[in-house]
Amino acid sequence: MLSRLRRRTAGPRPDPQGVNFTSEHLTAAKTLARRKQVINAIWVRIPILSLWSGGALEDIADNSLYFRFVLALVGIIWLLAIPYEGLWKRTYVDEHALQPSQVTMYFDWAEVHKADRYLDTLEKIVNGTFDERTAFLQESFSISGLATSNTSTSTYAHIRPPRSKGTETILVSANWVSRDGTPNLRGIATLLALGDFLQGQNHWASDLVLVVGEGYVEGLEGFMREYHNLFPGVIWTGLNIDYPGHSFSHLGMFYEGVNGRLPNQDIVNAASNVARYAGGVLPRLHDVVDEPPAGFGSPLVQNYLLGAKHLLHHFAFMATGRGSAAHGVLARHRIDALTLYASPAEGPHGFHTLGRTIESTLRSMNNLLERLHASYFFYLLPRPDQFIPVGHYLPAAVLLGASLTIGGFDCPSPLEGLGYILPAFAVAAVAWIVGLHPIFLAPVPLAILPRPQGQAHTSAKSLTLLFYGALIPTLAMVNFPQAVVLALISLLYLTLPKYLALAILAIQPGLILALAQGYWGLDLQKDWLAVGNLTWPGVYAVWLPLWMISVVLL
Repeated sequence: MLSRLRRRTAGPRPDPQGVNFTSEHLTAAKTLARRKQVINAIWVRIPILSLWSGGALEDIADNSLYFRFVLALVGIIWLLAIPYEGLWKRTYVDEHALQPSQVTMYFDWAEVHKADRYLDTLEKIVNGTFDERTAFLQESFSISGLATSNTSTSTYAHIRPPRSKGTETILVSANWVSRDGTPNLRGIATLLALGDFLQGQNHWASDLVLVVGEGYVEGLEGFMREYHNLFPGVIWTGLNIDYPGHSFSHLGMFYEGVNGRLPNQDIVNAASNVARYAGGVLPRLHDVVDEPPAGFGSPLVQNYLLGAKHLLHHFAFMATGRGSAAHGVLARHRIDALTLYASPAEGPHGFHTLGRTIESTLRSMNNLLERLHASYFFYLLPRPDQFIPVGHYLPAAVLLGASLTIGGFDCPSPLEGLGYILPAFAVAAVAWIVGLHPIFLAPVPLAILPRPQGQAHTSAKSLTLLFYGALIPTLAMVNFPQAVVLALISLLYLTLPKYLALAILAIQPGLILALAQGYWGLDLQKDWLAVGNLTWPGVYAVWLPLWMISVVLL
């Protein structure tokens, strides 16, 4: 209504020959004309809109193909541009209560001496039985004055500070096995020394629970499943200690959780600031050397390659749904946590640096009055002091998904097409229920599934494009790397020319998983059973049906 009133009172259009005509009028006219041309160009290239406009089917198909190609190309270019530093921002701690590196630290050489004594005993019992190790850990915690007990997979101690109400808890853990497969003896020794150290302090406002878990993640996951039967307090934050070597040069920040869940970025930023300014040790992401590659003179290229190297490690963890370190299981329980990994090296840091870094980080967590809710839960970290907000990388997945979705608008018979794609999902569901490995489903598309022809073929392909085109942007909000991998697989299966697609489809998903398990130890089935990694059921629900439908369509 307001726009109509404005048009009524606007008077006649400006006369280019009149004295009141200005360059702003000409600029606005050109902008409106360009906008109209862009909208018309998009309109005639989207099948369902072109049909409403009376376009010919052959022209619609050609225009749609070109438009989908442009969207996919722009999405891939956007994806490749993510490591460009122009999309980055400097990290900052949004939650002011954390105040990293703002406290006086008391962890000193007396605690280092205690950690060395604990280490001597741990080296003697490292190959002992669970009962032997548990007895030593409980004795050590008890001597420190802590309440201690054990579950079937872990040993724990409880610190009850005088000021704590017992409603909020900070969890500190160290597992017997490091993420690199070696014994995590110094990590456990640090945890035992912390038990002595923290017990006598009265400035803690939260309870602290110290956990030593069996294996790599099994013990900590087992403890979390029983936690609410043992303690009333809610765990807000957690810290895992991984110190496998004799000494270390950097502290690696491992932050990815199971199923792609990330901790609040303030936790990562606070720990990074504490390590740098309070502990005096440089932080790293994933223990990746944060130095530009040699042989590239341009700083722009060096930063791009360095950012890409960090992001590739991040994508590897997120795309498979695996936690980057033992803290990853805490993500399933809505705990913001990370792992401090002491990168093995010939010095210069040891127990003293690590203890002071942990103390200051825990003091920052102790300042929280509520769960972390500000800052970012969706982000990419290309460098320890740089991040990429969700709005700068999410459009890549949206564009890739849109390129698939638009191809599915031309669906002449949805019900008929549905009858040809549902059997693929049904076969995958049956295979999941009976526990059949995906590699045994290789002959199914040619032996069992029906082959659509004519209009049914077009409808089946359109519905597949619509489903996966809608799934990709939705998944991207939860796990961006996994959505990108699904988008690339969908584009390869459904949009490539027939003979190229057949060559790619000849590599069955089960074969890829078997090779990944053999060469890289990627056992998704074990991760599903142990820590609830949803990527394994996702293979049956998403990837296998897509592969079977694509084989049938070709």
